Amino acid sequence: MSGRYIQGIIALGLIVLAVLLYRSTASTVDAATFTTDVYVRFLAIALGVSAAFEIIKNFIKADKNSVEFTKHPKAFFLLIFLLIAYVWIMQYLGFIISTILFLVVTVYLMGYRSWWKNLLIAGGLTLFVYLLFVKVFVILLPEASLFN
Repeated sequence: MSGRYIQGIIALGLIVLAVLLYRSTASTVDAATFTTDVYVRFLAIALGVSAAFEIIKNFIKADKNSVEFTKHPKAFFLLIFLLIAYVWIMQYLGFIISTILFLVVTVYLMGYRSWWKNLLIAGGLTLFVYLLFVKVFVILLPEASLFN
C-alpha cells in the first residue's frame, strides 16, 4: 500500500472527525459552555484545515514508496481491542479501576514483565491524571456504576 494512499485515508478520517466535533457543539445553548464551544469549534476547524492541506499536499507530491503498516500486526490489533474494551468498561468500573487495569495489561504486553512495577506505574499515572483533571481542571471523571 502506498504512503499517499494511507495518508489520504487518514486525512479524510480527520476531516470527518473535524465535522463531527464541530457539529457536537451545535446543540448546546447554555451560556456557561460558550467558551468551551468556541474552543472545540476552533480545534475542529484547525483539524479540518490541516487535514485538507495534507490531502492537497498528497496530490502534489509524487511519492511511490511503500509503507509497512506495522511490524507486529497481532500486537497492534490487540492494543486497538484493549483501547475499545477500556472505553467500554469504564462506564461500569469507573475511571480509576479501568485505567489501572488497562495500563497494567498494556505495559505488560509492551514487554515489562514485573507486575509490581506495572502496578506502580499504572497507579502513579492514574493518580496524576485524576489529580490533574479533578483537582486542577475541576472536570468530573466517569464513576463506577457496577457497584451502585
